[in-house]
Amino acid sequence: MADPLPDAPTETETAAARLLEAQVAWVVDGLVGARTPDALAADVDLLLDLGAHLTLADVADPDVVADVVCRILVTVPPSPRATAVATTLGSAVAMGPESTFTLAEVVRRERVEDLARRLLARVDVLESALDRATRSPQATRLAGTFVGRLVGEVVQANRAVAEKIPGVGSLVSFGARAGGRVLGAAEGHLESLLGDTTGKGAALAARRLNKVVADTLRDPAALEAVLELYDLYATTPLPPATPPDRASDPDALVELADLLHVVVAEAAAAAPVHEVVRSTVHAVLAAHGDVPLDRLLAELGLDRDALVAHAGALLPPLAAAAHRAGRLEDLVRRRLAPFYASSAVAEILGSRDPGSGRPPG
Repeated sequence: MADPLPDAPTETETAAARLLEAQVAWVVDGLVGARTPDALAADVDLLLDLGAHLTLADVADPDVVADVVCRILVTVPPSPRATAVATTLGSAVAMGPESTFTLAEVVRRERVEDLARRLLARVDVLESALDRATRSPQATRLAGTFVGRLVGEVVQANRAVAEKIPGVGSLVSFGARAGGRVLGAAEGHLESLLGDTTGKGAALAARRLNKVVADTLRDPAALEAVLELYDLYATTPLPPATPPDRASDPDALVELADLLHVVVAEAAAAAPVHEVVRSTVHAVLAAHGDVPLDRLLAELGLDRDALVAHAGALLPPLAAAAHRAGRLEDLVRRRLAPFYASSAVAEILGSRDPGSGRPPG
């Protein structure tokens, strides 16, 4: 027995289907047609008008925002695509940019001065960190070794210079022959004191090294040295031309990029990082939550013209690509079809007199 034929659509269903197709065509034309720029501008105006009556706190719950950011940190950095991007970046860095530029083109001298002045004003933070580092036996041993070698190099350099001065050289030679045992014992004692990796000598050397570093950075000449270095390299082309035999190893840079990606991915999923994210989100929304959205966008440099320009640059190509793939109409139709199949639309269309085109009565 043959399957029964489906019921023919009613006049109401036919009218609803025609309205659906008409609206689909109208929406698609607004996305890819000639009126797209005007439609986008009108939409931006409507959103800005709405934003004048809403604040950041009205639309952004700090707990929800923090949860979204933390979820992104957990899922995005360790994803395969993020790994591929890190590898690509490593390869791009190995290849280098096609053109050179100068440091002065990207960093202004007054900004370097301001930054250096602020950092040098907080040498106490560095000094405290260095002092805490002396609790590490390995760091202390390394500092002691450094100071011992530095002192040894200074002694050898002074001796070499002195031996080249007429009269002084013979005196140094005489002193070295006559008092070699005493001088050798003194130098041995000095190296033993500074190089003692298990006793108080290394700790003393580390603390002295910390003080030398801190006092050097507190010297007013430190700021002048920073600016002098900037002036020295401000007009030097970056990156400099590298001979082929000294070019960067692409594989090494890719491996470094992969390692840094792993570090970032593991850190992004750590609980302390999420605590920082949550506290930061709450602090930002507490400080700016009462600002109207339109004013907030304007203060961020996103005024009406900028928003229209960005929307015009981003949305039409996306809609056009979907239209070429034959997906745009289907997407709009699926979004609108439930409305035209609803009982509300059927009631509206069924209440009209088909003969006159007017409601009965």
